[in-house]
Amino acid sequence: MTLCAKIAILLEVPNFFNTSIKRTIWSNISSIFNNSSDDKCGPKLECSSKIQTKGMCMPIYGLGTWQLHPCQVESILRFALDVGIRHIDTAHCYGNEEEIGNTLSTLFSCGKYERDELFISSKLPFYGMCPDLVNHYVCGSLQSLKLDYFDLYMIHFPVGVIEECGEYCPDPHTNHIAIWKHYPTNSWLTAQALEDEVHKGRIKSLGLSNFNLRQLINIQGCALIPPAALQMELHAYCQQNELREYCALQGIGVSAYGPLGSPGLESYINEHQLSSNNVPSPLQDYVVQKIAYHHHKTPAQILLRFLLQTGAAVVTKSSKPDRVYRNFCIFDFELTASEMRRLCRLDKGEKGRMFSKNVWIGTENHIEYPFPPC
Repeated sequence: MTLCAKIAILLEVPNFFNTSIKRTIWSNISSIFNNSSDDKCGPKLECSSKIQTKGMCMPIYGLGTWQLHPCQVESILRFALDVGIRHIDTAHCYGNEEEIGNTLSTLFSCGKYERDELFISSKLPFYGMCPDLVNHYVCGSLQSLKLDYFDLYMIHFPVGVIEECGEYCPDPHTNHIAIWKHYPTNSWLTAQALEDEVHKGRIKSLGLSNFNLRQLINIQGCALIPPAALQMELHAYCQQNELREYCALQGIGVSAYGPLGSPGLESYINEHQLSSNNVPSPLQDYVVQKIAYHHHKTPAQILLRFLLQTGAAVVTKSSKPDRVYRNFCIFDFELTASEMRRLCRLDKGEKGRMFSKNVWIGTENHIEYPFPPC
C-alpha cells in the first residue's frame, strides 16, 4: 500500500482530521519517513525506517525500559539489539540506567556496535524540574549510561515536584520556559537550561513527554531549539488525534508509550496500591483479535502495526525475549484500509487513558497537570 493510500485511510475516518487542514497534511506527512524511494508512492515500512524531523532521525521501533528490572537489563538489551532494534528509551526514574550503561559499554568496547548506530533517549525527571537541576540530571544520566550524548532528551512530565518532609509534593513554581530556554550570559538567570545542554553537545534533540497541546505551543513560542518529538500515551483506545494532528502539521515526531495498553501498568498499580482507571486491555478487543486471526498475527502485533501505519513511532517493553522478538515481527504484513478504519473507531478519547492521576499522584490539581477530566 502506498503512503498516499495510508493517509487516505486516515482522512476518510470521521473526526480523525479536521477538513480545513487535510490538504496541509498531504504535504507534511510525506516527509515523516526518510527512506522513501518514490515521493509519490511513499516508503514501505521496514525495521530500519525512521521518523525524521529537524535535527532528529528516530527509529520507528524502540525498546522501552520502564519496569525492566536491573537484573534483566543485560539479557534483554543484548537480545533486542541482536534482533535489530536500534532505539532504546530510558529515563532517570526507571532506576536501571547504570545496568543499561554497563551493557552498552561492553558492546561498544568489543566493537559489536558503534554509538552512532543506536538512538538513545532519556528524560528529565519530575523531581528535577528547575533550571538549577537540569545540568545535574543530564550529566548524571550520561555518566550512568556511560555515554557522551543523548540522541533525544525529553521533559518527562509537565508537573515538577519538590521534596517536603520526606514526601514529594507538586512544585507550584514549575516553569517550562525556564527549564527549556537558553538565556544570554548577562541575564539574571544563570542556570543551564536544556538548550544549553544542546549547545554543549550533550543532547542532539529536545522533546517533551506527556505535554498537552497548550503546553507544547507555549514551548514552541519561546524556543530557540523547538521540540523535535512528543512522547505520549498512545494506543487503540487512546489515540489523541487532535494532538497528533498538530504534531503532523508542525513536523514534530510522535512516539507512543503504552502502545499495547501497557500490560505492566496493572502490576505497578497493585504494587503501589493505586487506583486503576478501569480501561480494558485493547489486546482483548474483539476487533483486534479478529484482525490478528486474519493475518495469523498476535493482537500485540496488530496494535503496533496500526500505530506505525498512522505515522507514530512505538516504544514497547517486555522482559521476555520471545515476546520482544514477536512484537518486532511487524514488518512483513500491512493492515488494509478497512482494518485501519475499524481500529481507528476503537478510540475512547479521554476515557481510554490509562496513565493519569492514578500514576502521577498528587499532580491533578496543579496548574500544569496536562490531562483533562474524563
